[in-house]
Amino acid sequence: MKPIFLPILALTLAGCAGKDEYSPATGATGEDIFKVACMECHEPKEHGKIFELTKEKAAPAAIAEKINKGSFTMPAFPNISGDSLKAVSEYVLANSKNIE
Repeated sequence: MKPIFLPILALTLAGCAGKDEYSPATGATGEDIFKVACMECHEPKEHGKIFELTKEKAAPAAIAEKINKGSFTMPAFPNISGDSLKAVSEYVLANSKNIE
C-alpha cells in the first residue's frame, strides 16, 4: 500500500463513520428524515429502491438498530428515536428490494 493511500482512506472513512447529531423536526416523515440524514450516502438505485435487504435485515427493528448504532462506515444516529425512528425504518423497508 502506498503511503498516500492511507491518509485518503482515513479521510474517506472518517466522513461517514462516528456519530451524527442530526435530530429530526417534530412531525417529520420517514421520507423527510431519510432525505436529510441518509441521502448524502444512500441514493435510490434501480427503480427507485434504496437498498437490497436480506431476510434478516428486511425488518423495521433491524433497520432501526443499524440507524442507531451505525457501522464501520455508517455513522450512528442516536437522536433519531421513537416515532421518527419507526417512520424512517418503515420508509427504508418500503423503498428497498428484498432479496433471498
